[in-house]
Amino acid sequence: MHAHLPHSSPSHVCRLTGKEITARDSFLLTGSHWIRELAINEMSNWSRISLLCTQLLLKTLTHMQDEHITFGNCIHTLCLLSSRAETGGKIRDLKGVDIIMKLLPRQFPERRGEATPHEFLALYNKNLRLTLRTLRHLTEPDLNYLHYPRLGTEANLRRVFDTLQAWMGDETSKGLTLQVLHNISRMSDETGDPTQQDTPTLLDPNTDIKPKLE
Repeated sequence: MHAHLPHSSPSHVCRLTGKEITARDSFLLTGSHWIRELAINEMSNWSRISLLCTQLLLKTLTHMQDEHITFGNCIHTLCLLSSRAETGGKIRDLKGVDIIMKLLPRQFPERRGEATPHEFLALYNKNLRLTLRTLRHLTEPDLNYLHYPRLGTEANLRRVFDTLQAWMGDETSKGLTLQVLHNISRMSDETGDPTQQDTPTLLDPNTDIKPKLE
């Protein structure tokens, strides 16, 4: 999969033919599906997947964010890995929280002036829930990971507020969003971010503790 990710050079991407782009996207779709199935089927695979694939999954999220099935495969795997301290720590070490947080606005096609195809609504919703569960896991207190990055910044809080507004009608997404907001607001207080000292606690942390993955 590493060899099939788009390179950082725009000129390289421009040199790809339509057939090559299609082949690349198909390979990444298949590869991400295979990694997801390995993670779902056996927890004993998580350590090896974390070691070999965490950076790859984060890069694929960034480069393939408009390919919703591939994106969903990657975020599903990251969601599973984030639920365990060891493998979640690897995601944090690679600045995965910030990477995933920055992708939140991409999940609102209406905000980009694009219509949401009706057949993709369920997929959008599922991907958003997986994204929020991943962020919830990664922003929960971890005694083995005391030095959090400055996640409770105004930009990140705005991204989460926008998510809350966009998906207020979906109770599961709403609950998950509030938990992420609660976590990063608390982290702002703990790290002494002067711009967020007065951020209120908005959520009972006992709400929606462990919803099932869909």
